[in-house]
Amino acid sequence: MNHCPMHTLLDFERFRHGTPRELINRLREEHRILWETDDYSGGHWLLFHQDDIDHVLKTPELFTNNYSPILDDFPAEILAEQQQSMTFMDPPGHRKYRSLVDYAFRLKQLEARKPLMHRIARETVDRVIDRGECEFVNEIAMQMPMRVMFALLGVRDQDFGYVVDLVNTLALADDPEFAENRALGFQASMELIEFGTRLAADHRRNPRDSMTMDVINTAIDGRALGDREFGRFFNNLVVGGLETTRNTLALGLHQLILHPEQYRLLEQDPGLVAGAVEEFLRHQNTVVYLRRTATRDMEYLGQQIRKGDKLVCVLGAPNRDPALFPDPDAFDITRPVNNTRKNYRTFGQGPHYCVGVHQARLNLEVMLEEIVRRMTDFRLLAAPRHARSIFMEGYKEMRVGFARRAA
Repeated sequence: MNHCPMHTLLDFERFRHGTPRELINRLREEHRILWETDDYSGGHWLLFHQDDIDHVLKTPELFTNNYSPILDDFPAEILAEQQQSMTFMDPPGHRKYRSLVDYAFRLKQLEARKPLMHRIARETVDRVIDRGECEFVNEIAMQMPMRVMFALLGVRDQDFGYVVDLVNTLALADDPEFAENRALGFQASMELIEFGTRLAADHRRNPRDSMTMDVINTAIDGRALGDREFGRFFNNLVVGGLETTRNTLALGLHQLILHPEQYRLLEQDPGLVAGAVEEFLRHQNTVVYLRRTATRDMEYLGQQIRKGDKLVCVLGAPNRDPALFPDPDAFDITRPVNNTRKNYRTFGQGPHYCVGVHQARLNLEVMLEEIVRRMTDFRLLAAPRHARSIFMEGYKEMRVGFARRAA
């Protein structure tokens, strides 16, 4: 077994200032697979190469998602509940549940949603434009994914803050500003399920046009979906829909501030927005890793893998691989869009490839278009504050100044 010192990579101190991408580059060059000891279950395997990551994520019969996509071991009673949710399922069960919401993220539905999204973008910028400064993470980056997702699910305006607080507690449970301990993060996930359960019941009492209404009126194998089942759905969708898009936009804007020539390119040619979004997603991927668990003893990449071993796919490693991207550490919004999408692993791979990928891209594109159209000369007013996490890279605060762009 290829042992190494404790916390070669997934250590909070190493992530203090964000994902240690230089270290990941070095580990990718030196290893296909690497054993790392940890504080969770004794240790796990790290994977860095695109082909190996794809194999693990595409082969659920050997590498299951049934125990969580994160390193933490869930308490037994919470794990039992989560294992009935889409995020923790393997095919064929996963496919049946995913099919209930696939329709909402098809291109036809996205096109119909564009007027709402453009209105949200305008209103978001309207609220800050006269001040010449804002706290970008919550005042701008969070607004589009939050308002689109809640409109899609039929969440009432008065519940927005409550749900966002729960999502932050769950996703950032290792940050003391959001949770006192990891147990509160697990509890927040259960409270999101409870909220989703109540949301389904509210829709039955007060029917309205939403994805929630569509899902609870759909049957799986001839059986109607219950409120609790929808609650688990809600938990999966809202966490994935809010955190990743918010973090990507904030991290991406920071890169544009660090590279003002790239922002000027966007101002000169708004047609580069799609390429800029793909470069945000490649260069600053927010989900650091995805875990899978071995279902049997096997030999893999020259190592003896035991049933129950955790395999951790480091998603940012292929994103900076020079075999896949020229000058991979450079931030360059002019990279060919199709090549970037084909080769990064920001959205995962296999059956759990992000269900809302098209919505996420469109959220980012519409919001970035509005920002570039109306705001210029961005500058940091203070150093961005990283959330404490080894799973999700993002800022909890980024104060910026800007000027109104001349019409």
